[in-house]
Amino acid sequence: MGTNLIQNDAFLILVVDNDKSMRMLLRLALEQEGYQVAEASDGESCLAACQRRQPDVVLLDALMPLMDGFTCCAQLKKLPGSECTPVLMITVLDDPDSVERAFEVGALDYITKPIHWTVLGHRVRYLIQQSQLDRQLTQANREVERLASLVAQYERKNRQ
Repeated sequence: MGTNLIQNDAFLILVVDNDKSMRMLLRLALEQEGYQVAEASDGESCLAACQRRQPDVVLLDALMPLMDGFTCCAQLKKLPGSECTPVLMITVLDDPDSVERAFEVGALDYITKPIHWTVLGHRVRYLIQQSQLDRQLTQANREVERLASLVAQYERKNRQ
């Protein structure tokens, strides 16, 4: 994968794939980049893992038994605290309908197998950076709203 501009060891990536070999390859590649990695083998395990510990990014296979990645992604987006977790769908599906469906259920990116490891590394980094910026913007907006409320209270008080 590539050179890091962010300190990866602080970030947790959840790898969800029913193929144990694929999970191992993803784990090795991500750990080599310095990320913490958790694994889940199916959609139900993914949702449970996200409820226990909020990952910074979820790498989610689309084709899994019991609960496919599309259903899992849609349900993940409904979990409190997980609605903003970036999801990168990883799949052998390369047709327009599958790509469209992934984005419709809340995935922020889509990569096909076989994985181009350098591209994966850049996309994971980008998703983390975007997520951090979104959180900072949300916090800044809350602070602006708080200050605007204080100013409005001050002005009402001084008009009396």
